[in-house]
Amino acid sequence: MKGKFIVLTGCILCLMAGCGKETPSYYELGAEDLEGKKYQSAIENFELAIAEEKYEVEALRGEGIAYLKMGKYEEAQQALEKARDLAADSEKAMRADILAYLAVVQYQRGDFEGSAATCDQMLDVKNSKEGYFLRGTAYLHLDQYDKAASDFGKVAADSKEYNDYLEIYRVYEKCDMKADGESYLEMALDIEAGDERDHYDRGRVYYYLEEYDKAKKELTTAYNDGYKEAAIYLGKVYAEQGDTANARANYKESLSEQSLQAKAYNGMAYCDILDGDYDSALSNIQKGLDTGDQDEKQALLFNEIVAYEKKMDYASAKEKITAYLEAYPTDERAVKENYFLETR
Repeated sequence: MKGKFIVLTGCILCLMAGCGKETPSYYELGAEDLEGKKYQSAIENFELAIAEEKYEVEALRGEGIAYLKMGKYEEAQQALEKARDLAADSEKAMRADILAYLAVVQYQRGDFEGSAATCDQMLDVKNSKEGYFLRGTAYLHLDQYDKAASDFGKVAADSKEYNDYLEIYRVYEKCDMKADGESYLEMALDIEAGDERDHYDRGRVYYYLEEYDKAKKELTTAYNDGYKEAAIYLGKVYAEQGDTANARANYKESLSEQSLQAKAYNGMAYCDILDGDYDSALSNIQKGLDTGDQDEKQALLFNEIVAYEKKMDYASAKEKITAYLEAYPTDERAVKENYFLETR
């Protein structure tokens, strides 16, 4: 399980181009747009495919994913529910995949009971780590701690993937239960590093454990071996130590990688906030948003609220957090921030 809040492994979009056709179908065009993160264009092509009743289930699934990536959860749920209802019982892999994305959408909308129930359906079709992880996440938000621990235990059992442990920890962290999540980080350190990605992941583990010197060692090894994203976490480590100069240097280094630009601008904005330069923070946040990176959008928008609050521009902060909570209602940090702002 890789990525921002919850991202599924094994849910690979099957591109059906190159089958002897000179002109790609609307579904194929939508699939290519989705792969290229051109979400609005993907939706338009999937809609045309649906109108033609060609690859209807696949197109509805793709449309749901595109809406999910854009943060339009109501539209995503509608598309995915239609895809689920049309998917044949015999198409187990497709059905499980659709249910997995639907569970994510329900979670993002704050419907934790619905998400858990969808995971039940998914696990009836196919046992998978994704299903147990998603259901465990829903259970944790429902304060069903034993059930959550049981499902997370199934994810972590004999796992040799650092990300399994990291993602479980981040769920506990989001629920203000860092101490409970740290046991999974400790388990992750029992995995022996084999390549630069492993050193990157070990560096992230040490970062969350606040063992910053060990984190820097692992992340530097990963970066020197060619894993460029390690510079982002090196920036985070230096920022947590109050060394914004070295943090900025790592973030600026990351600007040369297009896929890392939004994260780099967000990191620079965080350094600006630490240094008290809130106008610069807002400028860097806007640059990050202008990249169109949907995966980093939530983090950028949250730091935008923080920057306005630090400027004591409470009117702008309240306006921004209202819009933020409409898009991300499950963010506990933002709920607490909103409560604080209501007293200003």
